[in-house]
Amino acid sequence: MRYFVKKTRPSKRGEYLQIYQSIYVPGKGSRNRSFEAIGYVSDLIAKGIKDPIAYAKERVDELNSFHKLAKEKQIGQASTCKNVGYFLAKSMFDYLNMDRDLNIVASTYKSHYEFAPFLKTLTYAQIVGPGSKQYLFDRIIPNLYGVEQYSYDQILDGINFIGMDFHKYIEVLNHFIAKKWDRNLNIALFDCTNFYFEIDEEDDFRRKGPSKENRHDPILGMSLMLDGDMLPLDMDLYPGNLSEKPFLRKRIEDMKTRNEIKGRVIQIADKGLNCARNIYSAVKEANDGYVFSKSVHGKNLSEIEKQWVLLSDNDINKWTEVKDNEGHLKYRYKECIDEFEYKCLVNETDDKETKFKVKEKRIVTYNPALAAKQKREINKMVDRLTNKITYKEIVREELGDAVKYVNLKATTKEGENVKIATSLNQEKINEDLAFAGYNLLVTSETNVDAKEIYSAYHSLWRIEHSFRVMKTQLNARPVYVSDKKTVFGHFLVVYYALTIMRLVELKVFEDKIPMEQLFDFIRDYKISENYDGTFINNATETETYHQIKEKLGLSKLGNVYLSKRDIDLILKTEF
Repeated sequence: MRYFVKKTRPSKRGEYLQIYQSIYVPGKGSRNRSFEAIGYVSDLIAKGIKDPIAYAKERVDELNSFHKLAKEKQIGQASTCKNVGYFLAKSMFDYLNMDRDLNIVASTYKSHYEFAPFLKTLTYAQIVGPGSKQYLFDRIIPNLYGVEQYSYDQILDGINFIGMDFHKYIEVLNHFIAKKWDRNLNIALFDCTNFYFEIDEEDDFRRKGPSKENRHDPILGMSLMLDGDMLPLDMDLYPGNLSEKPFLRKRIEDMKTRNEIKGRVIQIADKGLNCARNIYSAVKEANDGYVFSKSVHGKNLSEIEKQWVLLSDNDINKWTEVKDNEGHLKYRYKECIDEFEYKCLVNETDDKETKFKVKEKRIVTYNPALAAKQKREINKMVDRLTNKITYKEIVREELGDAVKYVNLKATTKEGENVKIATSLNQEKINEDLAFAGYNLLVTSETNVDAKEIYSAYHSLWRIEHSFRVMKTQLNARPVYVSDKKTVFGHFLVVYYALTIMRLVELKVFEDKIPMEQLFDFIRDYKISENYDGTFINNATETETYHQIKEKLGLSKLGNVYLSKRDIDLILKTEF
């Protein structure tokens, strides 16, 4: 193989210079193909290149010299790896075919590039190698095979722009998902989490509050909603010091408006979102239903309800057992239907609480495996507390979640008023041990079978898994950007990456390949350019590798040697 300069005169603009590559094709002999455009001689002279032809020949000499050295290298010393595994995300974007609408929505953004490819490139980079925007610019985007390159300033400016109105881009994504699949919008699963920032000072939206990681850094709250098919449907961001409860009402209302939903929506959420105001909103204002969990001990449950939870079998409180295929007990449940009274402030300006009654089904479940786990955790915590209280005074702030298991007294220590642990709260310890393994669900859907309610509630694991994917696989924390709009734009890219990957997982591979394995494949499938213009496949063959190859009919996916045409066909995989 060698390189040479080709001169042509395609127009009145004068002589045009190109570098051609001469390669040997087995059975066909020598073939020439265009390798690199140098440009018009007149344009090159205008740029200050006095002798364009000599300039082109120097480039050819450099390429031929590099080729000579490359032939002497081992295969393991081939050129820098390029990622091609992102084709799974690219193919899903191609299938959704929403470039035109994305470009129209972003038409006010004055840039020198199309917006849709920019957003897709950022999404690919977040999937392939998440990190700071500097890291994406330096290390990830340049190594995505065949994508357009952007400057660091363009990346920051673009993310800042989409952060100004990120809900529009979520609405576009939802619109095109709905065009491809019938979405189950009669069920909305909802939960909240938070993300920390490694900064010292708070601002108007990064505020100190209860952190899921028990950190003391300023945090930003995120609410996430899934539809009944477990696909992301909406998200919102809020200051870290605010309660998450109002955001359930806000997001449900917005979701119904944007998707023109006229019927009832069953809201499913964990105990953290269960409050009288949200129940009032669901049944009295939105005419919706709900499935919430409720704490079985503590102040949130009356003494009568606690007694009902713990009552053993009799004619009134009969337990139904659910067993696995081998006959082992998975869980047991009992249920009752009654009217329950609630009270709340309907408007923040009200001085008087509104009382209302709701007909509810309550389902209590007992899981023996969960009971054993919770008892181990309680006993372990108590053992640690016993040792600490024996040897020293423990300040309340040092106890964390274990504070509920001690008795406290006020005292002065080093000139400050503090509360210290004096003894164990045995009554609370006994109560938590008694209620270990129990869970209580409250629902407005009194005519729905208890096992169906239980199954619907446990679908919340998908939303918890989504948060875990965001925080681990997509590396959404800690957040490396600081401007509010840029932070919101960052989370939009993370949301797009999560949604695209969930679509690939559920709609393409029918929930048979876990998302974590899809991430592993995407990040591992790389190629290196060989000295003869072919490419070497560096990917490791795994079970996931073969499942993808078989499902998508990609016969050459596992070949060691791939041509440029082979790679282009992989990147054009159709779902």
